Amino acid sequence: MTYRYRNVAGSLNALLVLEAAVRHGSFTKAGEELSLTQPTVSRHISTLESRLRQPLFIRTGNRVEATVNGKQLAESVALSLSHTETAWDSVSRTAQQDEVTLTCSFGFAENWLMPNYGQLSDALPDVRLRVATSDRMESANMKQIDIAIVWDLQQAPDRPHFPLFQEEAFPVCSPAYLAQNPHIKSDPAVLLEANLLHFDVGSSGFMTWRHWFARHGLEYRKPQTAFTSDALPFVTQAALDGRGVALGWRYMIDRLLNENRLVCVGPSISSLKAGYYLLYRDSGTNALAIESVVTWFRQKFRS
Repeated sequence: MTYRYRNVAGSLNALLVLEAAVRHGSFTKAGEELSLTQPTVSRHISTLESRLRQPLFIRTGNRVEATVNGKQLAESVALSLSHTETAWDSVSRTAQQDEVTLTCSFGFAENWLMPNYGQLSDALPDVRLRVATSDRMESANMKQIDIAIVWDLQQAPDRPHFPLFQEEAFPVCSPAYLAQNPHIKSDPAVLLEANLLHFDVGSSGFMTWRHWFARHGLEYRKPQTAFTSDALPFVTQAALDGRGVALGWRYMIDRLLNENRLVCVGPSISSLKAGYYLLYRDSGTNALAIESVVTWFRQKFRS
């Protein structure tokens, strides 16, 4: 049997060198690009010229200029490499069909996703989940994200979505803080005098202490010296450290309550207008993997 590409099979490396040398108009620059010495480049070119029985470059002192045939062969190599590169990218993307990029806030990642990540991994062993966290979700590039867990649906209103859970907030503190201040659990009005920890949510719509007290018919004004953070994990950690009382959200705080690391010290307030939503991409090469992750979330919050 005659090998189809017998003329070039033994010259593939030399052809790559030729393409670079013609493109740069220099053996030295071709060597720098390919991490080869100048003598090695010259040897590859000489090998090609010997096999083709003709010069591929005109050498004048330290300068080289490709001949017409040299340019023709180099252009053919460049075209073939371009086709191969395109095919490579396509095959590479196909190989990543089981990779899903999920983005969420730091608070959601630490308080809910991390404690449940083992279950997710066990349920979907063939899916590689890449998690990108940010507390500036409005700046996220949704074109690069397969699944996003958000508070505000306006971040990608054109994407399919469904609610994970509605907002339900209640006061929590450490058992040690409650032991030192047992009276705080008797009446919401008593909490007005407690050391309250604040999640600074700006205009994102999360419930604040002002909203919580207002639902109980009480007016609250935040002291200038109050502990405040725009990162929910920091507020939660302050509560764990016994520094005061924070608002905790159902699902986000459940694990710490079950472990008795935090205790509830007041009634919960619910809102049907706010909550976490899952947005997802419903097309693309990894659509089946995305669907698997979305289905897991649906089942998790349905139970």
